[in-house]
Amino acid sequence: MAKAKTPTVRMACPDGRPIQLRYFCPIKRKEIRISTGSHDRATAEQQKRELEAKLLLGIETKPSRKGIAGSPQMPWDDFREQYRKIYLSTLRPTSAGDSESRLDIAERIVQPKILADLHSRDTLESLQAKMLAGEGQPIRPRSKKKGGGTLPVKIRPRSPHTVKSNMASIVAALNWAARRGWLPAVPLIDKVKTSKIRAMKGRPITAKEFQRMLDETASIVGEEAAESWRHTLRGLWASALRLEELMNVSWDDENAIRPIWNRGRQPVLYIPAEMQKNDTEEAIPLLPWFESVLLETPEDARTGWIFNPASLQGTMNRPAHEGRQTAEWIGRIISRIGRKAGVVVRGGDLSAHRSAKYASAHDLRRSCAERLLDAGVPAEAVTRVLRHASFETTRRHYAPGDVQKIAETIRQCLGTVLEETGVSYCTRRGSNPQPPVPKTGALSN
Repeated sequence: MAKAKTPTVRMACPDGRPIQLRYFCPIKRKEIRISTGSHDRATAEQQKRELEAKLLLGIETKPSRKGIAGSPQMPWDDFREQYRKIYLSTLRPTSAGDSESRLDIAERIVQPKILADLHSRDTLESLQAKMLAGEGQPIRPRSKKKGGGTLPVKIRPRSPHTVKSNMASIVAALNWAARRGWLPAVPLIDKVKTSKIRAMKGRPITAKEFQRMLDETASIVGEEAAESWRHTLRGLWASALRLEELMNVSWDDENAIRPIWNRGRQPVLYIPAEMQKNDTEEAIPLLPWFESVLLETPEDARTGWIFNPASLQGTMNRPAHEGRQTAEWIGRIISRIGRKAGVVVRGGDLSAHRSAKYASAHDLRRSCAERLLDAGVPAEAVTRVLRHASFETTRRHYAPGDVQKIAETIRQCLGTVLEETGVSYCTRRGSNPQPPVPKTGALSN
């Protein structure tokens, strides 16, 4: 009988996770994956040589897992795989990706071998403290031109709000394991204290700021691609759609977001359930601003995707990418345009180790919402366009600027009262405010 061929071992580098050794087992007829527990290539190479030697000698390379699957002793990699297949696969890609990245942070800091390694109160509290200090940053690979290897990561403390949301995702994964009977009840820990700040991470931008972004577009994407990118920016500015939604607006695809014009009825924007956060099929009013942008396309060209920013590979003398660009990548380019235009939507904070934030795609959605409210569109209608469950969500995230309207109302009301009492007060908008000054003889003891 011919001797079985020794499997070939290869190294794999999952994004943000330790290097893995992989080989195909001819007996079990499946790929075997073994984590090296390290991001260092030299360490992984040494383990690879040892594994190859064991395979050559026919030595068992992985301990038997009989009796430990689905228990606190189950290997951490197995838990991650089960959590991904059974639970995260039911979430939207963005939510699943966020959960994966937060578990990656915990994995880089704690380096668990089994599920129980991340279960104790001391471990969770230590993890929280280390995340606040900025530990667990992903290691960036060095380019081949610089000799390979990895680049050092600049450690920056994380904000309490970021750590609080990260810990919530990690504890949620452990609670999922507890519900399946793989862990005892997850211990409670003291959550990191966070200040009550406004929910909105950016702000609506003005028409002048938006024009600056349009003017600077070519300097980021090149003259050849600039018009397609300006078209996308104007779509965000006029539609109140999220970037991922805008990239799924089509003229004729019934499974995508579509504008619909019916004779004798107002135009609407149809949104399939798959494109909604609430998984509900819906039609919303087509904003006249957005309709104007759409109708710029000649009738004979109204087919396929409506917004399709051109590839930037041409600006680097490289062949263009096949297929469409991802919404995530387009968002990064729009943020570069905001930075180039100098549109700061949130100032930096040295004490919190937070750099300034420049205009992004979502700030254009905020801008559209604010313009609707400023134009006198009823709050309920704006909430419907934004597809929020209630106006409270709209107010907290998109319309925090009501203080100016309230201040104007107060001044108008008090102006009459003060005039009756003989107290003058400068209420002209834009003037230098002065404290109330009693008119001569107006008040007496």
